[in-house]
Amino acid sequence: MEKLKVRLPNGKEIGAMDVDFETIKEDWNEYTLEDDTVLKFKTVVSSIIRTEDYDPMTGDPVYHVRSTNILRVKVTPEMKRLPAARKPDKAGEGVEVG
Repeated sequence: MEKLKVRLPNGKEIGAMDVDFETIKEDWNEYTLEDDTVLKFKTVVSSIIRTEDYDPMTGDPVYHVRSTNILRVKVTPEMKRLPAARKPDKAGEGVEVG
């Protein structure tokens, strides 16, 4: 584990360590909205850092997790709209040649 310093939102700097991890499972959470749109959402963790702090209520170590959120959307055909045609920004850009 590599030692490093982490700056907390309150500005305080504390010691921390990168923690290696193995992804066991990354499931999608699914939500159906009132208009029948289905949202699929998952978080993909990129790094985990264990700080030298401990939670005063539980005594557990405090971790900071860096992650990326991924969202997939499935809508009914009636809700779909084709993107508006856009003009190329530069000469020749965006032109299909057959």
